[in-house]
Amino acid sequence: MNHRTYFAAALLLVTAASPLARGQAGQPAAALTAEDLLKVTTASVLDISDDGRSVAYTARRAFDNPTTDHRRYGDPTYITPSAVRLFVVDTATGVSKAVLPDLADIRQAAWSHGGTQLALLHVQPGSATTDPAVRLRVWEAGRGAVRDVALKGDARIAVTSSLHWSPDDTRIVVALRSRQRDEEASARFKMLAAGPVIVHSSKEPFLEWDDLNRSSRWRTIAEVDLATGQPRTILPERKVSSYAVSRDGTFITFQEDVTAKTDYEVIGGTDNALRMVQTAGGEPVTIAEAKDLKGVTLRWSDDGRTFAYAKKGEVFVQRIDERQPRSLTPQPKKDSEQAGTAPAKDAPADAPRDAKPKDEPESFSVGPLARDGKRLLITSKKGWYVVDAASGTRDQVLALKDGDDANPRMEALEWSPDGQAIYLTWSERDRWERGLVRLDVAAKALTPLVKDARLYAGFRQARDGRLFVFTLSDGDCPGDLQAATSDFASVKRLTDLNPWIASKAVPRSELVSYRDADGKVLYGVLRYPVNYDKGKRYPTVFEIYETFFDNGFNGRAAFLANHGYAVFHPSVNLVVGRPGESWAKGVTAAANRLIDLGVADPDRLGVHGTSYGGYATVLLLTQTDRFKAAINVSGKVNMVSFYTDSPRLGVRNTHAPEKSQDRIGGTLWEYPERYLEHSAVLRADRITTPLLCITGDQDPNVPASQSREIYYALRRLGKDVEWVRYVDGAHRPPNSVAESVDFEQRILAWYDKYLKAEKKPGA
Repeated sequence: MNHRTYFAAALLLVTAASPLARGQAGQPAAALTAEDLLKVTTASVLDISDDGRSVAYTARRAFDNPTTDHRRYGDPTYITPSAVRLFVVDTATGVSKAVLPDLADIRQAAWSHGGTQLALLHVQPGSATTDPAVRLRVWEAGRGAVRDVALKGDARIAVTSSLHWSPDDTRIVVALRSRQRDEEASARFKMLAAGPVIVHSSKEPFLEWDDLNRSSRWRTIAEVDLATGQPRTILPERKVSSYAVSRDGTFITFQEDVTAKTDYEVIGGTDNALRMVQTAGGEPVTIAEAKDLKGVTLRWSDDGRTFAYAKKGEVFVQRIDERQPRSLTPQPKKDSEQAGTAPAKDAPADAPRDAKPKDEPESFSVGPLARDGKRLLITSKKGWYVVDAASGTRDQVLALKDGDDANPRMEALEWSPDGQAIYLTWSERDRWERGLVRLDVAAKALTPLVKDARLYAGFRQARDGRLFVFTLSDGDCPGDLQAATSDFASVKRLTDLNPWIASKAVPRSELVSYRDADGKVLYGVLRYPVNYDKGKRYPTVFEIYETFFDNGFNGRAAFLANHGYAVFHPSVNLVVGRPGESWAKGVTAAANRLIDLGVADPDRLGVHGTSYGGYATVLLLTQTDRFKAAINVSGKVNMVSFYTDSPRLGVRNTHAPEKSQDRIGGTLWEYPERYLEHSAVLRADRITTPLLCITGDQDPNVPASQSREIYYALRRLGKDVEWVRYVDGAHRPPNSVAESVDFEQRILAWYDKYLKAEKKPGA
């Protein structure tokens, strides 16, 4: 039955056809099981031929994938297994062909210029005594056959290699690793992981695990002759962070890791010098020093000869034959820098901390360059501009309203091949209206190509510009690959990855808006219980993390909805220095909203989260007793012990609270009270909600010891708590098909126990 359900409340936004479950016409829908979640297939596009006729993609199911040896996390020689099926689809006919007959571990694929050959990086499984090996293979479209390219010499193809065809399609540029480097890295990993004696010293420039992780960057760039398998060295072994071959194949630009010591300002922080080497050979030439590129992301022209970047709100551009970058948005000098001008006085003591001078210069970000590198898009809060790379002449092509919330979410993707337009994704901020838009540069006009309530992702343009490939979903079911002409006059579905799901009960979703305790309008995604009956209240589970807006297939939510639960993903307004109170202000307000709408039963509310969401869940329990069941999956509970507990992650766990996700805003010694306030274990006595903790013993991100702390604290306090450990699991605790089923069923059982159990008389 297809119909629209409207609620009287003004802040409920209806964007889906029906809250009822889908199923085969005239037949009752079957329940979606925990096993079904593992059989959901997702596609990843590896490459599109230049003419857009052929698309290489992989199809992956969790059900097919082997276990991972998480004990080898951080070992540069370990290749995490990934089993996929590799297909090539003809975008004109929609017919897919399997490139390989069975599941395989495919890391890269690249079409030749003529689109007749597809190069593959195929990881071959290892044995009990040998590690996996990376093989270079070529699929010939005409014959439909795969041939191996037997690499000569002692070096091996690096699993981090990319694939670049030579202009005549007879050779491929790859990255190689020496056996000696791998042996050294393996030995060092074993020493750091098992000893017998391990010494750490602050005198060393790098944290030991940081230095080991960087060892994977020792690579040689070589060109392999496909006929003979003979490699020719282009760039002798260096610490290469990334590299790219120019469009004409005559040179390679690469970023060389020249970091002198562990950087505590950036997770995995690396100082990279930008260099160039001719593919014919010769000594590399430095284009830009590391000090000039620190903390920036480079945007390149299609030919690989021009790049641009933004630094402190200023946009720079440089050609590879130039010695210095040129500023396209020079900032005006401050008063203190003006000749004969006295330094500006300090702001008044009572001025707001976030007060800014009225004449603060416009701050810019850099967007894509036109293919010829002569123009680029830059953006600011005021608008979008096209800038001439030679003269710096700036032309505003799109004006923005004051305030981010006043404008739709827009992200520039790339220029059209003719340089006449820029393609961008579009999403309204108060409703599900999403799609792709064309910005005509000369006319300064926006033309929607496709825009509706469905969910679009992964737009990729064929090189000749005549075709787009993307993923499309109705927002409730898993998506499929689609191909569309550049004007979207013709759209063709390329895959049917999950035909079986048509007979399953998949819940409908809606976008709901509400106000938090501070009056700020927030949005969340509601998944209705299967066979929802309007007017009936349901046990409702809140899955929390940070901000939610878009829908899309969510396996756990669908599983819970099949068992009579409403599932809501609320957003919160996180504030640096005070993130903890945001959960109480936002999640409880969301609960009130669903209660007011008649969906949620106020006496049967549950809450859970994973990683940062698990941390938020336990912190929330110290501030409210409204939830009758809670689940923490791989979340921290003690900000002090967590702060330095990430040996294999480098500086990740110090950076998170100081500068990024945890939003503490400084070091432990600057704000000790904030770290204590956000450590739920210190307020465990306030928790009344039954709590289930689920962890993986091999988790390098949030150590399982975090859940151990809250488990023993709550047990000591006589609280209702359970701790489930997956001994071989990591940050995503289950590590096998059987464990994954067990994982989902345990979550369901916990909620059934506390949210569905009949109350005893007099209770």
